[in-house]
Amino acid sequence: MRWKNLHLRGIGAALGDLVAVENLETGRTLDAATSQRAVSIASLSTGMDLAVRAGRNALASMAITTTGPLPVPDLHFHAAIWRGSRGIDFWSRAAYVRTRLGLPAGPGIATELNAMSNSLVGGIDISTRVLAGSPDLDTVLLTGGETFGPPAFDHLTADHGIAYGDGGSALILGRHPGLAHILATSSYTDPTLEQLHRGNHRFAPAGTTELGIERIRERKRQYTDAVGQASVTRRNHDGVRAVMDEALRDADLQLDQLRWILLPHYGRHLLDTHCLQPLGITAERTLCHAGDQWGHIGPNDQIVGLTHLITRGAVVPGDHVALLGIGIGMTWTAAVLRIDAVPPGMSALAPPLRWPWRAPADAQR
Repeated sequence: MRWKNLHLRGIGAALGDLVAVENLETGRTLDAATSQRAVSIASLSTGMDLAVRAGRNALASMAITTTGPLPVPDLHFHAAIWRGSRGIDFWSRAAYVRTRLGLPAGPGIATELNAMSNSLVGGIDISTRVLAGSPDLDTVLLTGGETFGPPAFDHLTADHGIAYGDGGSALILGRHPGLAHILATSSYTDPTLEQLHRGNHRFAPAGTTELGIERIRERKRQYTDAVGQASVTRRNHDGVRAVMDEALRDADLQLDQLRWILLPHYGRHLLDTHCLQPLGITAERTLCHAGDQWGHIGPNDQIVGLTHLITRGAVVPGDHVALLGIGIGMTWTAAVLRIDAVPPGMSALAPPLRWPWRAPADAQR
C-alpha cells in the first residue's frame, strides 16, 4: 500500500553489553554457519526495561525535530517473542512500558502485537493502516524488548543457525514530518508454516507451571524431516518476494534504488538462504557486519539497524531504506522509507558496537 503524509517521527534502541562469542562458548558450541562475533547480553535488565530505555531515546529523537510540546501517542503496541521477555503472566507489559515512559492516561489503547519477530516491522504496516483510516488519531508508539538466557533459552544454542541477543527498540509514527517518510508497506501470510516451530509437540495442558527448556531445534527438525527443508525455503522465498515486490512497486522504486535493506539478524547461512538469495542482493547492502555483533533480538532487529544508520550518519536525506520483517507462523512485511532528516544531535543515541563497523564504500559519504 502506498502512503501519503505518514512519517517516522522518532526512533530509539537499547542494547546490553556486547560479549564476544568466544567468551560465551564454555560448555557449548555455536553453529559455525552463523559467523557470529558477539551478542548483546543484558542480564540485569528485563525486556520491558530495555523497551523503556529505547522508548526514551525515541522520544528524545522526536524532540530534536519537533517544535512545541511532544504529542502523547494515541496508540501503543508492544512486542516480545519469548516468555522470558514478558515478565509475568496475567499482566500488561504495554502498560508497564507506557507508564515508565511518563505517558499519562488518555484516549487510545496500549496493547501487544504477536507476529513474533515480524511484530515491529509488521506493526509499521498495521499502524499506517490504522492512521490512514482514523482521522482522530495522530501518533502511534511501537516498542519491543527481549532478554534471553540459559538454561531455558541459551543465546547461542537454542536455535539452528541463529545467535540471539538482548535488546529493545522503539519507533514513533505520525502524520507530521520528522526523520523519514513512510512510502509503502506490504504484508503476506503463509499459515501452512506454523508447524515449523511446533513440530510434533503437544500443547502444554492448562495449569502447567514449568515449561522448561525451549526445544526450538527439535521442533524444527521434526517438521523439516517430514516435509523437507526445500519446502520451507520455497515458501519463504515466495513470502519475501511478495512483500518486497509490492512495497517497491507502490513506492515507485526499483530494488537497486535502495541505499540499505535491513533484515533479521540471522546467522550468515540462514541470512543468505532466507533473505539474500530471494532478494537477489549481496550482504554489502545490509547490516550483517553490525548484526553479527548484536544477535537476533526478536522483532527489534530492523529498528535497531535503522537507529544505527540514522545516528551514525550512514544515511542522508533522500536515501531510500527498506525494512524486511519475517515472523514465525509465518508472516513477512516490507516497509519502504525515504530519509527526510538526519539531525546532528542523534549521534548520542547510537547503539553500541564492539568492533568498527564496515559500511559499503557508497555509503561512506
